[in-house]
Amino acid sequence: MTADDTPARTASLRRIPSLDGLRALSITMVMGLHTVQRFGADYPDHLPGLAWSVVLNGSLGVTIFFVISGYLITRLLLHEQESRGMISMSGFYLKRAFRILPPLYVYVAVLVLLSAAGRLALTRWDVVSALFFFHNYAASSNCWAIEHFWSLSVEEQFYLIWPVLLIFCLRVRGSSGRNRAASIACAVIVLSPLIRIASFRTHNSFLHQSAGFHMHADALMFGCAAALLEGSDRFERLYRGVTRVTWLPVAGLVLGSYLEMRFQNYWNFPLGETYTGVLIVAVLLWTIRNPASLPGRALNASFVTHIGVLSYSMYLWQTLFLHHLNAGVFAGVSWLGRFPLNWIAVLVAAELSYTLIEQPALRLRNRLLRRAHTYQAPALEVHSNDRIENHTNEVPVRAQAARAAGE
Repeated sequence: MTADDTPARTASLRRIPSLDGLRALSITMVMGLHTVQRFGADYPDHLPGLAWSVVLNGSLGVTIFFVISGYLITRLLLHEQESRGMISMSGFYLKRAFRILPPLYVYVAVLVLLSAAGRLALTRWDVVSALFFFHNYAASSNCWAIEHFWSLSVEEQFYLIWPVLLIFCLRVRGSSGRNRAASIACAVIVLSPLIRIASFRTHNSFLHQSAGFHMHADALMFGCAAALLEGSDRFERLYRGVTRVTWLPVAGLVLGSYLEMRFQNYWNFPLGETYTGVLIVAVLLWTIRNPASLPGRALNASFVTHIGVLSYSMYLWQTLFLHHLNAGVFAGVSWLGRFPLNWIAVLVAAELSYTLIEQPALRLRNRLLRRAHTYQAPALEVHSNDRIENHTNEVPVRAQAARAAGE
């Protein structure tokens, strides 16, 4: 195989290349969209079409986050199954809770304090839907400071459903279990366009939700399917076909973004989401497998990877500083809401969250896992840089002899 054709193996890398860089790209796209919305450019009427398509498509950025999420969570669970012969559900949820909840709860606590001070309209329903991850279905919640929690809710709902399905499938030993899980993921991908169309043709308020899990499940399943199928002959032939011209998937994403801008849900629901998911998987795997390429070096540059590490905290805090309705929050310090100082404020808040909240929580988590005798692979926990995040970008390193043998 050439470098472009070499599938990433589940346990051959301590850190998966390029994932943090893709997270950095995704959060930049989200923040870029929210920044231009602040200046009244909700849609690209005032912007060059190419700039909107390449840089400012926040929905594409969130979809990239979802695909990464499905890929990485599945890959980590598969590694645990292969190395230990089982997947610990309690260990999985303990890791997720300590990674996701502390910074999120601190953010919500800040919003509660702002509400108590009369600077933010926040209801009890807003707080409950945010803390318990059903904000994507909480139609009566209108607080702008937690509107971005829809995607966090989608992620958490994925965590509740997919590991259980995967464990059930992997009860069948050998490749049959993985194939069964891949079949479920592919079935969701195939059915999702029909589900989206049906949901928006119904008048049921619960289903008529563009932010619902049922509207975005296929984005996550694209990542899951890629983790389950990579290395198989059929999947690798498809991958090589899509990436034969290396710039074509990126060009395809730009075209898809333009079609989304032009036709919106008339494109997205029947074709666009599926089209985008295929191309994101191709870009994801190509950048993982080609870290020494020019795009790979850019994505793995130290500053870029650090932004990727902070992407979860940046996503949590960016709405507070970037939203066009935040004048009341920053009354007296309005400069905090002005570009580029609002971007600097997001970075500072994310750094503080990462240093003072996330890292201590991860250290406590690791101590608890050791005491419970479920923590067996220190390399898995050295640096948990999750995203919209939410998952560590590390897998344990195999023995030196295995690496020397060419893995």
